[in-house]
Amino acid sequence: MKLIILVLCVAALALAEDKYDSLDDIDLGEVLGNDRLLVSYSKCLLNKGPCTPEVKKLKEKMPEVLETQCAKCTDKQKQMGKQLVNEIKSKHPEIWSELSSFYDPQGKYRQALEEFLKS
Repeated sequence: MKLIILVLCVAALALAEDKYDSLDDIDLGEVLGNDRLLVSYSKCLLNKGPCTPEVKKLKEKMPEVLETQCAKCTDKQKQMGKQLVNEIKSKHPEIWSELSSFYDPQGKYRQALEEFLKS
């Protein structure tokens, strides 16, 4: 019985820690309020320019985030993602188009993304 409780505790701890911890380092307000910074970050994400350590971490996680529909994201990260996508889509459609084409060339994540944005 003690072994079962121990295994359940370890499993619960592993699940609780199975979240992205490094994606909160980006100041979203600063990025969205600074076109130069937004363009620089998007170039990094598109392999067209240098990366800051924060954006490099995001870039490394991006395929998994898309594949799992942000399953390891915290609530804060999901909210930040929604805000970022909505802002870029409305204010910088050319950047959004490039990012969409780069990370989802077949469009297999578009419907899930739209549902995520509505939730």
